Amino acid sequence: MNQAGTRWILLCGFRVHGPLRRRGEAPEQVLAEEFAARLWQRSTEEDRVQHIRVRVPDPPPTGSPEPGTDPQEFRLDVGILLMAESDDKARAVGARLCSGALASSPDTVGWALQPLF
Repeated sequence: MNQAGTRWILLCGFRVHGPLRRRGEAPEQVLAEEFAARLWQRSTEEDRVQHIRVRVPDPPPTGSPEPGTDPQEFRLDVGILLMAESDDKARAVGARLCSGALASSPDTVGWALQPLF
């Protein structure tokens, strides 16, 4: 039985994607690390974030872009582990953090946010 106010450690996952504006050496990895840092900067003690992981997803086995995506589009997969009372609350916190992190850099302004689960 779930008591009111009980918090669980929950995982929410998102994919953020948009045009890659940055150039230089390993822009994908640098952008993933910077995005993780921006997520941590936006989290508060009340968010109860325990862990954040941002990674560049593996390309499809054929090496070609996924159907319906622009070959110049870049993707990051985001996993946020946090304490929350429900999956919906965990996803809401994760979406807020991701949206704020996307808007905080010219490299990711205008990118889309898609829940993975």
